[in-house]
Amino acid sequence: MYLRDRHFDLRKPLLVGILNLTPDSFSDGGQLPALDDVLRRAEQLVRDGADILDLGGESTRPHATPVSEQEECDRVLPAVEALARRLDVPLSIDTRRAHVARLTLERGAAMINDVSGFGDPLMGQVVAENGAAWVLMHMPHAVGQMGATQKVAALIENPVAALQQIADDLALAVQRALDAGVVRAQLAIDPGIGFGKSLQQNLALLRPSEALARLGLPLYLGPSRKSFLGAITGAPVDDRLGGTAAAVTAAVLAGASFVRVHDVRVMRQVLDVAVAIREAASDTTG
Repeated sequence: MYLRDRHFDLRKPLLVGILNLTPDSFSDGGQLPALDDVLRRAEQLVRDGADILDLGGESTRPHATPVSEQEECDRVLPAVEALARRLDVPLSIDTRRAHVARLTLERGAAMINDVSGFGDPLMGQVVAENGAAWVLMHMPHAVGQMGATQKVAALIENPVAALQQIADDLALAVQRALDAGVVRAQLAIDPGIGFGKSLQQNLALLRPSEALARLGLPLYLGPSRKSFLGAITGAPVDDRLGGTAAAVTAAVLAGASFVRVHDVRVMRQVLDVAVAIREAASDTTG
C-alpha cells in the first residue's frame, strides 16, 4: 500500500498510535493541551513501537458535539507541521473534511483516516491529487448521534447479515473513490468497530470475514478501549488494557493490516505475538 512516497508491505500489520488533540475524546481527551505535550507524546509513541501516528482534532465519541472546520484546523495543523519536521513515521489525519485533509497533506501528512467513509464529496479529489493513503470507515450515523455500543436502526440485527451490509456499503464507497481518480493501492477499509454496531456485531467484526475479504483491500481495525469491551468486562474506559489486548489479537488473526491503539507499548508486544501465532498457524495448515 502507498502512503504518498512510501510503500508498505502489509504482510505484517502496522501499529497505528492514537494522538487525540481534542478536549473531549472518549478515553484521553484533554491530555495534550499544548504543542509541547503533543510532541512529547508523539515521540514516546514512536519509541514504544508505533508505525504510524493518527492525529485527530474532532471527537467522534458517543454524543460528541461536532466542531467547526476552523477549530479542527487550529488543533491539528500546528501539530502536523511540527511532527513532520521532527519524526520519520508517517502521519495520518483522522478527519471527515476535505479542506482539513488538504491542509494537513500540504504540511506533511500521508494518510487520511476518514470516519465518514467519503462523506465529503471533495475528499476523493484531495486524496487523488496528493497521492495520499485513504481509510474509508463505515459509520452509519452523523458525528455525535450515537450512544455507547448502540446499534443504529439502519443496520440489520443479524451479525452475519450486518457484516454483508457493511461490506456492501464499503464497496460503494470504494467505487466512488476509484471513480474520483484514487487508485486501489491508496485505499484501506475500516468496518467501524464501535460505530453504530451492537455488541454481537462488533464481535463479529473481529472474526475473519469473507464479505470484507472479497473487497480485496487492506483491513483497518480500531478496537482500542471501546465501549463494547466494557460491556463484556464491566471495566471502565481507563481500565480496558486486557480487553484491548484480546481484541487486538483477534484483529490480527482476522487479517487486519492496520490496528489503531492508544497503549502502543503494550500493544506492540501483543501485535508481534499475534502475528507470530498467525504465521505459525499458516505454516501448519499450508
